[in-house]
Amino acid sequence: MPLSAALRSNLLRFVEDLLSYMTAAEKRGQLETVVLPQNESTTTIDPRMLDKLRAGTIGTVVGPRSREEAMKLQRIAVEGTRLGIPLIFADPVDDAAWPSPLAMAASWDMDAVEAHGRQVAIEANARGVTWLATPPFPSPGTLPIHLHTAETTFLTHRMRDAVVRGLSGSEFGVDLDRFGFALALLRDRDPESAKTLPAEDGPSNTPGEAFTGGDFSDWHSDVGSNDRKLDQAVRRILLAKAQLGLFRDPFNRLDGSHANASEENRAARAALIRKSMVLLRNEGAVLPIEATSEPVLCVDCGSGTGRAVGEALAARGVPFRKLSGLALRQDALDNPNALFAADGMAIGIAADAASRAQAVMIYVGEEDCVSGPGLPRLGPAAAALLAGLVHANPHCVLVSATSLPLDPATLPKRLAAHLHAWAPEAGSEEAIGAILTGESSPQGKLPLALGEPGRPHFYPFGHGLTYGTLRSSPLTVEFGFDSVVAQVTLTNLHPHPVCETIQLYIRMPDASELRLRGFERIEVPAEDSAEARFELGIAHLGQADGGPLPRVVPGPYTISIGRDRESGQSGAVDIPADLARAISVPAALRDSPDPGARSHG
Repeated sequence: MPLSAALRSNLLRFVEDLLSYMTAAEKRGQLETVVLPQNESTTTIDPRMLDKLRAGTIGTVVGPRSREEAMKLQRIAVEGTRLGIPLIFADPVDDAAWPSPLAMAASWDMDAVEAHGRQVAIEANARGVTWLATPPFPSPGTLPIHLHTAETTFLTHRMRDAVVRGLSGSEFGVDLDRFGFALALLRDRDPESAKTLPAEDGPSNTPGEAFTGGDFSDWHSDVGSNDRKLDQAVRRILLAKAQLGLFRDPFNRLDGSHANASEENRAARAALIRKSMVLLRNEGAVLPIEATSEPVLCVDCGSGTGRAVGEALAARGVPFRKLSGLALRQDALDNPNALFAADGMAIGIAADAASRAQAVMIYVGEEDCVSGPGLPRLGPAAAALLAGLVHANPHCVLVSATSLPLDPATLPKRLAAHLHAWAPEAGSEEAIGAILTGESSPQGKLPLALGEPGRPHFYPFGHGLTYGTLRSSPLTVEFGFDSVVAQVTLTNLHPHPVCETIQLYIRMPDASELRLRGFERIEVPAEDSAEARFELGIAHLGQADGGPLPRVVPGPYTISIGRDRESGQSGAVDIPADLARAISVPAALRDSPDPGARSHG
């Protein structure tokens, strides 16, 4: 819920007044972050920390171990210091609070990402926490360099913004008296990200401001001895505390009246996990698996997860038979991926059983793979098992649960279907079962390209299959006064609705390649049609040219709308100079007379 202009003005005046009363030590104290030890055997508070707190030289506490402890510390800050400035409480950085960032990006569903962020914030608010760390978003430093492209950056920035919106609550009309807003510690080292963060010279326009940093103690590390930078940093943190309502009621989140939202959090997370799973391959429409009296053979490499997936299938009316396809690995701890002599018999038994099954599902995890300079690939034992199963049954489905997708060039050409489920999460077996049986249609799309064009199983950026194919009309492009409208008509010939993520790619003048510039999730009803329509403005067509704002360059553009980077309906359009200027100039400035400008009808 954005702040009104009047309320924001009042808060700014309050902050400026408070800032004028503060000593240099108190200002620097607001930037001081204390991390409490998380050892459960330690319940006492360091007396030296309490002395600093009473002196007003602590602004943030990370990791209060109980509501009672947070209440005690807040009472000292408010009632035992000269200015009574309340503390912000932060959760320790916990990557397990989020699904894999790459998996979240694969959902291409920013509403689902935002909803999960909101539940994380609500649950933290119930513990008195008002500052939360985002996950470490994919960047050139966290992915093999050749996998991180401009498209990955574009998608990552959209996901990052959705996470921050979810944590801040700024788009949800959150009840301030109950939940308030949360600050977001933005763990994003991509220098391009800073361009979309609030300006350093002024407070953010959003109630929950995003601070960049690797952890809670370094967000102000560039202040140094510069008094102007010090005042800017303190102004931001004081305004954040004011917007969080802490000056009005510093004990609001510590009074024990907040309901725990863990059930809603689990539901939001489960929905996001399900939407992130990517169906990479589905030859002959092997999936979804139909309920019959003949069981599906569920095989794994000894992890036991095959049974868990089989039970999820059985709950949906598909009987299963569980089988471990490899010999016991207790004597192979030094090299568990190696192929041993005993594996030959186990693979032969599995292949024989597979030849008599209606379909085969094989589950592989990170422990069944070997890593390398690029994408992971199956270890020798798992690769031999998969090859035997594919040879024995043409309806073989691979489910991979790894942090990065497998190298597609290393998989058998005759593999019928491949569902990538990312790193295992609590309840992911249920999501896999729902997708394999068609209870849920796969919706995930790749946030990177896999393999090389022309080689086996190449998958372009944005690839991901659904249960059903939409027929697309040719691209149409129309000029408006200050925009370009591009659209295609999608027709669903199937007797069930199809949900598809339609992607917009644009090649700018003088550029050599298409670049992702937008996307939209569209559900097309059964045996019906829907339009995928993009109104292209400065956000889609603008380019940075060294000036303060991006602008649209006149010239030839190529526009492509489709289900991935390679399969779209494309068209060329030449944007004239007057239309490029109209798109570039903000609406509020267009009334300014310019004798050199011509109208474009």
